Amino acid sequence: MSVILVHTGVSHTRIEYSIWEALNQTWPHSSTIARFGTGFSPDKEVDVSRANLIISTSLEAAASIKCQDHQLHMCYLEPIASNQQPIDHQLVNSLTEVEFVVPTKTLLNQNRDRFTSFVRPPVDTDFFSSGYERRSEFYLLVVDGPWTAQEQLAVDACVALKQSLSIIGIPAEQVPAAVHNEPQVEIIGAVDDQTLRDQYRLCKAVICPRDVDFDLSAQEAQSCGAPVVIFGGCEAAQSVICFEQHGLGSGIHFAEQSAASLISAMRELELRPQRCQSVIGWCCAAQFSYQQFQLNFNQAIAKEIAYRIQCAQRQSQADDQQDQGPAEERAAA
Repeated sequence: MSVILVHTGVSHTRIEYSIWEALNQTWPHSSTIARFGTGFSPDKEVDVSRANLIISTSLEAAASIKCQDHQLHMCYLEPIASNQQPIDHQLVNSLTEVEFVVPTKTLLNQNRDRFTSFVRPPVDTDFFSSGYERRSEFYLLVVDGPWTAQEQLAVDACVALKQSLSIIGIPAEQVPAAVHNEPQVEIIGAVDDQTLRDQYRLCKAVICPRDVDFDLSAQEAQSCGAPVVIFGGCEAAQSVICFEQHGLGSGIHFAEQSAASLISAMRELELRPQRCQSVIGWCCAAQFSYQQFQLNFNQAIAKEIAYRIQCAQRQSQADDQQDQGPAEERAAA
């Protein structure tokens, strides 16, 4: 089977890269177009004439493709983040030849007529794994995108509790000047995956204050055995088992996006760290593994192929019934 992967490469987020790597592992011999922004233009017509299966990873990429009737075009949409623009449903509905696969239940519920398959986003759980026996006395904040008031909550909470905080992912010059002046805060900046994994393995806990459908750092942290302090009002929190609610867990939820609520959750974690079990975190992250993503994506493709076969059979039966009219009508025709 000939497979072509098409990507816009606009935002260069770590989630995009994780999706791309998982798809490339599934189809290692596939052709790739516009990987992370190399020569892509929405106005440029993409030649996919030789492909049986086309997989795009954004609405912009999907809109650039004109496929034929015998081709299957699946578009896997990226999880919605707090700084993203809303999904353009007018564009979605205009792409009638595209079958959409979505990564979160929140996104699935936005348009059940078009978003027919649900596949969790991929996380490299083989690479992000536990490795150290003892943890250090600092919290970790991973920023994948621009600085917002939600990230500031983590700074304010750590300053109030006199706890050390390391910030990773965002360049230092994009962090507000006031944060640079906080003695408890260390701004590490962009790092490679190995350094990021070391930080997950060493930190006391990872703070995830964003209101998002999926938080990659929460899953990578759990895969490395780190406790997670996450905003409980978002879909991403459903994949972190709160020890306050269940006795044992992989982290703790805070109810409101306020410094006071986050401080309360962090104090509870400080008092009862033994309630966070690394094995529970690993089990939570395992449902997002590359292997599970590949299996579920293949099932989504099989589901669409089965649906097309059923539609073709129904159309064939309808055509046969039309041909079975009275003999004189057939003769007149």
